[in-house]
Amino acid sequence: MNSGPLPALKRQLVEMRLVPECAEWTPLEGGRSNRLWRVQRSSGDIVVKLYIAGTATPLFANDAGAEAKVLAHLKDTGLAPAPVHNGSLSSGSILIYAYQDGLNWRAGPEQPAKVLKTLHQLSVPSGLRTLPGAPDGSRALLDQTFAILKMIPVDLAADIQKLRPVGSVPPSGIRQILHGDPVPDNFVCSPRDALSVPVLIDWQCPALGDPVLDLALFLSPAMQHVTRGTALSEQECRRFLDAYNDRATEARLKALLPFLHWRMAAYCLWKITRDKPDHAYAAALEAELAALKHVHA
Repeated sequence: MNSGPLPALKRQLVEMRLVPECAEWTPLEGGRSNRLWRVQRSSGDIVVKLYIAGTATPLFANDAGAEAKVLAHLKDTGLAPAPVHNGSLSSGSILIYAYQDGLNWRAGPEQPAKVLKTLHQLSVPSGLRTLPGAPDGSRALLDQTFAILKMIPVDLAADIQKLRPVGSVPPSGIRQILHGDPVPDNFVCSPRDALSVPVLIDWQCPALGDPVLDLALFLSPAMQHVTRGTALSEQECRRFLDAYNDRATEARLKALLPFLHWRMAAYCLWKITRDKPDHAYAAALEAELAALKHVHA
């Protein structure tokens, strides 16, 4: 997806004096929805993000306006990159923010847990109260999963349909700021200090809701497989939850796990049964199904 910068985009940003004419543009890998480049500037390197229409998925939105709002709110917290510019150009919606030098998170679950805990404790300003509401409680998660399964051929979805969880978990009513996609690749860790607080990037699907949803996405065997190549061990999951240190949230997570695993399994199946399948989700599906069967046992 990331080839050289579109000539029109480069020209417009030069005319707006946001990038030097002689700047070097380097495509960034990792993004599955949009095109990103690192652009060198004497005042500090930036990331130019060009949103690609039609790349939102049943679980992950791709909202340029929402991402810009959240970065503006978080600019002094150290949780997200510093915003530089956002707007609509002939090439599409763009967002520019400070480049984060570092490595994607791969080990040490305590640091991501602490980042998410800090995020979830922030008050919600009036400017973010219009963010989408996340599914709350088992009924909402079931409804979202049914909607995903309807996008999959009936014969292929039949086995997962049979694994529908039973029981009911009431809505929490909590509306905290959620990242919406806190997977390993979206935590950038300092290359010089492994114990420093990571920065969260890729805020294109933020929401308001129960922190359980962010925790479940980070802990998801499928998401860990897709981005890191392996699921977290039971010990790593325990370390993550201990570092997050919120027993009430952990209790809700435990109650909702069957519904969350079922939703993620349906999502993985959707990814691999599309016209252009994402085969990275095949092993992810197996990992999520194993987790679902484990909580049913």
